[in-house]
This record gives sequence, structure tokens and C-alpha cells, in this order.
Amino acid sequence: MTMKKLFIGGLALALLVSASENAAAQEEKKMTRDEYVAQMADLTGREGTAKGQIETLDAEIEALKAQLAQLDRDNADLNAQILTAVSATDAQVKAFGKNLDSIAAQLEGLLALAPEVLIQRRGEVNDLAAQVGELKENKISALPEMAAQLADIDKMIAQLKARVAQPVTIDYTVAKGDNLWNISKMERIYADPYMWPRLYRANKEQIQDPDLIYPDQTLAVPFGVAENQHLVTRGDFLFKIAAEVYNDGGKWHKIYEANKQQIVEPHLIFPAQVLELPSN
Repeated sequence: MTMKKLFIGGLALALLVSASENAAAQEEKKMTRDEYVAQMADLTGREGTAKGQIETLDAEIEALKAQLAQLDRDNADLNAQILTAVSATDAQVKAFGKNLDSIAAQLEGLLALAPEVLIQRRGEVNDLAAQVGELKENKISALPEMAAQLADIDKMIAQLKARVAQPVTIDYTVAKGDNLWNISKMERIYADPYMWPRLYRANKEQIQDPDLIYPDQTLAVPFGVAENQHLVTRGDFLFKIAAEVYNDGGKWHKIYEANKQQIVEPHLIFPAQVLELPSN
């Protein structure tokens, strides 16, 4: 009898617990649905706000597109005015730009050369510099894009001329019929026959008589001078050199005093002499 009562009591307790859990689950389910509804309302509100912002941004984008289109038209008008001002067509401007591109590419190639190779191709540097000078006479060179490219080209030419001016020595193998005069006259050597004394001085150890050189002799050919030196060329005189170096021709006596050993008379200097230049 006691066991039966216990069983009935336990069953009743279990039913009560199960009913309580079901009630709690129902309550929990109801709370989740409420939260969901609240979240949906929040998202709906955000969506509406976002749509409003998108519409505003779309309007701003359209306004920017209109501004860009106007700028394009203004640029086209400005370019047309510039072309009229420089008396050139669009095709001529493009051709001018391609010419500059070609010159820049050639200069870059020369900059990549070893000093001893570059010195023998210095004529190309001078030719390109001359071409650039002619191009600068064209009104198209005043266009901003062209002017900027010309400025870069000028820098490369300056670098090349500085490298060509630096001291460097190459070898020359004497051929049958050569003499110092003719060798000096060669374009790839000095392009000036009056520079032959420089070859002679650089090779005194193997040239006893400047009128006698022999096939297969290897001569040292010096180019350029140090920064504090000046290589005399035809037409030079001390006053002129001082004017170039010190911006004052009256200081010629400074050069004379520093080079008395090789200058017999102040008014007599000769091509191929290398003069020391004292500091100002």
C-alpha cells in the first residue's frame, strides 16, 4: 500500500515538473518571437534609412558625372586653344612627342654605356643635344607635357656631357699609314688634328719621334681632364679661360702663375696643353 502511494506521488511529481517545463518553454518561445519582431522592425527602419542615403549618393554621383563631363569639355576647348596658339595640329603634337620619346630612349642607352665606350660615341651626344636645341625652337615645346619631357632630356644630356668630360683613357692600335696628326683628326678620337701633342705626351715612353709611329703599336688615348684642370683647344687664350672659370678675365695671371713651367709667354698657349686651375 505504501509503495503504491509512493508510485502515484512520484508520477504526479513528474507530471507537475513536465507541465512546468512546457510552460517555461512556451514562455521562452514567446520571448524569442517578440525579439524577432523587434529586430525586424529595426532592420526595416535601417533599410529605409539606407535607401534614403543611396538615393542621396546617387544624386551626388550624377552631379559629379555632370561636373566631369563639363571639365572634359573645358579641357577639350583649352587644348584646342593651345593647339591654335602653337600653330599645330593634334597629329603634329603627337609626332613631336614621339620624337622626344625616341631621343630620351637614345640618351638612356648612352647613359648605360661604360665610360671608355661612351667617350667614343660622344658625337652622338652632341648630335642629340643639337636636335633638342632645334626642337626647343618649335612652339610645341612650350606645351606643359613637352616642356616637362624636355627638362628631363636636358638633365640626361647634362649627365652625359659631364661623364664625357671626366678623365678616361682608351687604347688605339696603330694601323699602316697612321700618324699622330691623322689619328687625332679621327671623329672618334679628338676630331681635331691639332690635338696630336696630347697623344705624343701620353705615349712618350714608346714614341721617340712624333713623326714616327709603327703599325700594331698600342697608343694610350686620354680624354677629358680633372675638375681643376683645363684642356687647351684652338682659339683658347688665358684671358678667355679665366673669364670662363672665374667669371673674370682679369684673373688670367692666376692660371699663368700656376703653369709657368709649360707657358713660355702669357700670350702663347697651344692646343692639347693641360693647364692647372688654382682655386679662386
